[in-house]
Amino acid sequence: MNIQQRRLERGWSQEELARHSGLSTRTIQRIEGGQKAGLESLKCLAAVFETSISTLMQEQTMADQEQADQTKQPMINKIERDAIEFAQALLAEPKKGQADSLSKIEREAIAYAKKLLSMFKT
Repeated sequence: MNIQQRRLERGWSQEELARHSGLSTRTIQRIEGGQKAGLESLKCLAAVFETSISTLMQEQTMADQEQADQTKQPMINKIERDAIEFAQALLAEPKKGQADSLSKIEREAIAYAKKLLSMFKT
């Protein structure tokens, strides 16, 4: 649960949380906007929310990781699509006479690629 969720759970505005914690409204806005909270801010927030600083720090780290994962996901999806398209192109039926010219290693590589490709099609 992040700071904003904790605040909303109590039905507080950012201004009310600022008043209860002794922090500025702008500091609350920055923290809720994704900026890391400093140790003094975490102490104030931990006291207001009756939790430990380490709990808030763990939540902050988890939120950072989730944001990083969300940022990476479109790139991972594109790489996956490109790899599938490439594998499909490689595995297209060979032209007449071309299959005979493939080495044993090339045939094994194609068989392995087909196996991997079938796992993505599920």
